[in-house]
Amino acid sequence: MNIFIGALILSIWHSILFWDKEIGLSALLFAIPLIYVTIKILEGKTENKKALLLSIPIILLSSTYFIFNNELFNALNIVIIPLLYIIMMMLATTKELKIKSIIFKILAVIIEPFNYFGEVIVELKNKILPAKEEKQEKREKKNIIKATILTGLIVIIVLILLGTADSEFASLFLDILDAIINLSLPSLVIRIGVIIILFFYISSFFINILSKGNGLNEINNEEENSKKENLTINMILTTLNVIYLIFCVTQTKQLLNIENVIYSEFARKGFFQLMVVTLINLLVILKATSKDLKETEKQAKYKKTMCIVMIIFTFILIILSFTKMNLYIEQYGDTRLRLLVKFTLLTETILLIPTSMYIMSSKVNLVKTYLIIITTMYCIINFANIDNLIAKRNVQRFEETGKIDIWYLTGELDKATVLEQVYKLKSIKPEAEIQNEYIKYNLDTYINKFVENTKSELPEKTNIQEFNLIKWKAKKFINEEVRY
Repeated sequence: MNIFIGALILSIWHSILFWDKEIGLSALLFAIPLIYVTIKILEGKTENKKALLLSIPIILLSSTYFIFNNELFNALNIVIIPLLYIIMMMLATTKELKIKSIIFKILAVIIEPFNYFGEVIVELKNKILPAKEEKQEKREKKNIIKATILTGLIVIIVLILLGTADSEFASLFLDILDAIINLSLPSLVIRIGVIIILFFYISSFFINILSKGNGLNEINNEEENSKKENLTINMILTTLNVIYLIFCVTQTKQLLNIENVIYSEFARKGFFQLMVVTLINLLVILKATSKDLKETEKQAKYKKTMCIVMIIFTFILIILSFTKMNLYIEQYGDTRLRLLVKFTLLTETILLIPTSMYIMSSKVNLVKTYLIIITTMYCIINFANIDNLIAKRNVQRFEETGKIDIWYLTGELDKATVLEQVYKLKSIKPEAEIQNEYIKYNLDTYINKFVENTKSELPEKTNIQEFNLIKWKAKKFINEEVRY
């Protein structure tokens, strides 16, 4: 596929889907043609075809915008999805990408396309107005123009016919037609301007990524002039392992004698710090296993032993952090942050497996393995619908203990997602009273008010670009299930 044709299609389609609209089904409707255009442009130009498998999590994460309605992941995915796409392009067009330079290269891939705007103009000029044309070339150019005009007319006729047959399909293009019919000139000019800028950027992005001089392969054959001494890294490993030994002994004694410590204080302190420590440990291990260390065979064996010991301590720290978090949740209930901490600890545990294999054999490609694990786990947590899970577990806790943080449940989480679970509270203890710092509420009255507030926040009418399954189910629940 021609780069300019692909860029034009994506620019116009982006405007149709996202201009002046909330993100919903539109994210998936854009991701699929983006991946298709990318694959067609990269045909015969890829160094690593397996990199294109990253298109699977890209499409999966894009689909979350219409399946779920989690503000946290909606915001994160605005960054994560483009980042995965850039990494996919880099891996697909590069023989080998070193972890040391990957952040710099990502920034370069984002910024470099601006340097190619002039090249895009030159290429477009050459295609439209070539310096010399032979008769055959002129004839072909006329044929292309005729074909373009004819195709455009047919497309317009088909769009009109399909639009009259299906109102949802017609709504895709109504905003553009409205802007033309109503002569909303400023809005139309700005919109066309955005399409043009996006066209230039997408064209430049593909030209840059396919250019042999883009710098992505420069570092692959670099030879380092000197090896670094390993004394510092061995001292760090040894010292940390001694500290962890003392810490683990102390914490384990407290866990075995939990009745002798202040329960809430023990549960409340340390799980975030322990999680950060385990991440630091992974970085230290990666640095220690670097191939640029000057060392004897004896030093290498000592370093390997210390790394394995640190892996064991890291696993123990993860268990301690996980235990503390569970104790805290039992006492105060589930929240997004607490659930994400547990999921991060689980991901770290999985990362320890290839890390251990790398320490023992050095044959594991940690960059690719880490990318696969982290991307997979991130997709899983996106599809876990954690707001609904948190609501279920808090409702269950209320049924068992009579304790619930109703303010978090109805204020911090997505109202449409937790609506059905919150409504269940009425059937558990309808006459229960809840109290915040200042005011006491009857639970039944509070939930009825919550339902009304949720109903008022849901859009009365949604076009196909903004369609969201959670909001649709919430509206259906309010209209068909709720009885006052």
